[in-house]
Amino acid sequence: MLAPPGDSGGSGGHVTAPAAGRPLSGLPGGRRPEFDVMRAFVVAGLVVFHSAVVFASGASWFVKDPRPSGGFTIFLLWGSLWGMPLLFLVSGMGARYSMRTRPAAAFARERLARLLVPFTVGLAVLVPPMFYIGRLGQPAFHEPYWRFWLSFVNVPALARGLLPRGSWTSGGVNYDPAHLWFLYVLLVFSAALLPLFAYLRGPRGMPLVSRLAGSAERHGAVVVFAAAIPMMGVEAVFGPDVNTGGWERVVYVFPFLYGFLIASDPRFETALRRSRRPALAVACAATGALVAWAGAINASGNVLGAGVPPGWSALQGLAGWAWIVAIMGFAGSLAARRDSRPPITPSPAPAVPRPRWRRAARYANEAVLPFYLLHEPVIVAAAWLIVRWHAPIAGKYAALAIVSFAATLGLYETLVRRFRVTRLLFGMKPAIKPSDANDPAGGHLSASAPVKTHQGRPRPA
Repeated sequence: MLAPPGDSGGSGGHVTAPAAGRPLSGLPGGRRPEFDVMRAFVVAGLVVFHSAVVFASGASWFVKDPRPSGGFTIFLLWGSLWGMPLLFLVSGMGARYSMRTRPAAAFARERLARLLVPFTVGLAVLVPPMFYIGRLGQPAFHEPYWRFWLSFVNVPALARGLLPRGSWTSGGVNYDPAHLWFLYVLLVFSAALLPLFAYLRGPRGMPLVSRLAGSAERHGAVVVFAAAIPMMGVEAVFGPDVNTGGWERVVYVFPFLYGFLIASDPRFETALRRSRRPALAVACAATGALVAWAGAINASGNVLGAGVPPGWSALQGLAGWAWIVAIMGFAGSLAARRDSRPPITPSPAPAVPRPRWRRAARYANEAVLPFYLLHEPVIVAAAWLIVRWHAPIAGKYAALAIVSFAATLGLYETLVRRFRVTRLLFGMKPAIKPSDANDPAGGHLSASAPVKTHQGRPRPA
């Protein structure tokens, strides 16, 4: 689920290269390391994104530079169009891969353990320091941290704050789950859509999925862009929410569902690859219109994201989905070309070490959820010091992004990855020795059980 690590595929065993043009997801039991990389890329990119919030004009956050820049605001607008929706889509794909190897009840139990536990731990340990640092900038604030923490962790108020557009108030200050909203929303979507997912993967639902995939393959861009209509409609009705990545949280259910469908039939990926160029053109045009519109909104004195007209929100829905189609299409095209190349060594080929990028993908797949949990508190702490520097804004931004990325990865390596208790608290699976499994999945963002092999070849679960 961010897709917990491991949900991007089955066994992790060796899979022979597909014939030219054969969709990669049609490989039985094969991992999807390219989607491990994509998921990790988006999560790592959040360091770049949230570091930019510190220096962007018209955006409130825990720590702000005294001289914000409009250029960072444009960057944030572009990144918010596709970042979190893409993460939900890849998480939906991970959910489909995970349900190949376990029944619905086991899937639900895993999601509770790997999303609810880190969400609860994060609310108690990671979120309060961010709000405390934010209040340290107020001249009249002198409350010790322990007292602030007790007022922050108000369970009844916190529960009300988890409602749509909710927040809880303590001492006249509003709080929210910060970046942990993603885990909560993903858990709710997983539970709410579980009956539908179980139906779609069953004998009655698969014919429906097959008909949808056939239509997407035949009609290409028409079907692909029709998927943007629900996102445009819901966003136009409810409007953007700056506390949930710039989108109304209900909208995220659509890329999550689409990801599940895409992983169910390889013809959806074929349609995405064929639509990548028109999608890129639409995405660029719609984004340009949004940037111009945002300039007009700011010039009028209004705050972007507060009371924007429905037309803006609908255009945001179109631009966001177009960016996702373009990214998925180009990534799928590159992966298909790479895996359709004939092997260089003769057959039967001797055993060779796994390529470095695949080992990196496996490492990233395990680290992605803990990295997500840790990155924002690290950025807030680092920004509290760096904004005080007398340096150009570009230098401070580069320093903040580099320091935050290194510190987040360092905390993961030294405090989370190596200990059984912290792995559990941060939603990771227990560490598995390489000799115990073909390809240990490790964390969460999708953890699938290893698939048994027969005579060295993967066998579908």
